Amino acid sequence: MSTRALVESFHAWSSEHAALVLCTVIETAGSTYSKAGTQLLMRLDGRHAGLVSGGCLEGDLAEHARQVLDTGNAKVVTYDMRDDADDLWGIGLGCNGLMKLLLQRITAADNWQPFANIATALAAEDPRTVSVEAAGECFSWSTRPWTRLLVLGAAPDAEPVIRLARDLGWLVTVADHREHYLQANDFSQADHICQVTPGDLQAQLALNEYHAIVIMSHHLETDSKYLAEVAKSNAMYVGLLGPVARKNKLLESLDSSAGELNDRLRGPVGLDIGADSPESIALSLLSEIQSVIADSYK
Repeated sequence: MSTRALVESFHAWSSEHAALVLCTVIETAGSTYSKAGTQLLMRLDGRHAGLVSGGCLEGDLAEHARQVLDTGNAKVVTYDMRDDADDLWGIGLGCNGLMKLLLQRITAADNWQPFANIATALAAEDPRTVSVEAAGECFSWSTRPWTRLLVLGAAPDAEPVIRLARDLGWLVTVADHREHYLQANDFSQADHICQVTPGDLQAQLALNEYHAIVIMSHHLETDSKYLAEVAKSNAMYVGLLGPVARKNKLLESLDSSAGELNDRLRGPVGLDIGADSPESIALSLLSEIQSVIADSYK
């Protein structure tokens, strides 16, 4: 589950005044599903948002969470899967690692702290440092901003791109100069839907706010105008749908701004995974974007 989904669940549940337990991975060793800083929220009814394992630990964590809710006392729980001992209590993960988690009750009476502040940091547009405290120790880690994706082109093959990006917790805008495209196709998962005028994108969309921009209008003249403007943006990733010959033709139509694209431009877009459908192309495209953005944080 994405950090965006975690934050959205928090806002929904806190508005219901549901008592919650915040589970934070504070230490790991060896091979583990999650690393330090991963969090999940648990409710008394057993529902939870977020994952610290593939579902293997969450059931046991729910029992510990009930104790924390009842007593109000924070608790540290350790799972050591580096030998076969975990088989004794029926977990049998075979992950060969250690994971230590801090469980804390968060309620309206405490202004939902510490997660209220963490949620604000997770939704910020820049990296933040967040922390939790246990037994006098402070555990800190850095957040990553949610990926902001702009899709220029609202043809039907943009639909799976929008859906998958939203599942990943990205903030997604789809834009097109053709109103009927925006209305005819299903972009209900997009955060913003905009009708734009090619040649005036910066004023309408604030291009520098996006981490990745994909140009896929399937109209050569429009894509040329889009590319000329996007070349001047700060986007880490610029994707151009279509074959290499089409990309080269579009680059030839640009002025000196073509040089501003440098190695940010990808075309054909996507990782080579044998994609042969709109859905698999969307998967290869978003995988490539994810790789580029993740590398920027190394």
